[in-house]
Amino acid sequence: MRKTMLTAALTLIAATLGTVAVWAKEPLCRAAVYNGPGASPTCANASLEILAAAPNFEAKYVSAEEIQAGKLRDFDVVLFPGGSGNGESRAIGDAGWRELRAFLNDGGGYLGTCAGAYMGLVNLNRDAGRLINAKLQEGNWERGEAILEIELTDEGKRVCGDRSGRFTIAYQNGPVMLPANYEPLPEYDVLAYFRTEVAENDSPKGVQIDSPAIIAASYGKGRVILCSPHPELTPSLNEFVPRLTRFAAGKDVKTE
Repeated sequence: MRKTMLTAALTLIAATLGTVAVWAKEPLCRAAVYNGPGASPTCANASLEILAAAPNFEAKYVSAEEIQAGKLRDFDVVLFPGGSGNGESRAIGDAGWRELRAFLNDGGGYLGTCAGAYMGLVNLNRDAGRLINAKLQEGNWERGEAILEIELTDEGKRVCGDRSGRFTIAYQNGPVMLPANYEPLPEYDVLAYFRTEVAENDSPKGVQIDSPAIIAASYGKGRVILCSPHPELTPSLNEFVPRLTRFAAGKDVKTE
């Protein structure tokens, strides 16, 4: 019995050290986390803490005023957290959107979770969004809060880690995303699908199941990732945050 337990413990340690070794080989990733008006402090703080603790990351908060002033040039990627997509968009304003688009065109990365995912859709509002070729499902967007099941695609496994089958993740009114057929932007890749749904407040039923939960696409020389659920609020999936952030920054995650 003791020998079995020791073998299991050594196996776990070896696997952990192997994961650390993989991360240690990665180049430095400089990540900005938006924490201005519209951002949820809970989501922003959780994202920053996870990134700050990950190997080879420098993570700092960035305000709406700093984005407007061109501060994103000091980073490889920006993360817009949960909260209010319209609130975050209004806060950075036209000047912030111009800086954000220039940042992406020059090779920067964008990771939007929940509200940050709404920010990237083509139908956010007339003068903003359009970071990825996806739109919001019609109907009430306030679907509710729940623990839902998602499943990674093969590309999602390469980015987020080789996790097979369905697993659970926190969800709080994130967007149900559909192809937008917006010609100026390329088609997106799906990294994960929802396999269950919540449909409260007279929101449309049946539309979230098998819809994309995480999508990615190029924008100029950069990359955009939209994540409808909350890996930063799901302890067992916190690793998704640095992996998605690094992938958005164009620094592909090594798996071996």
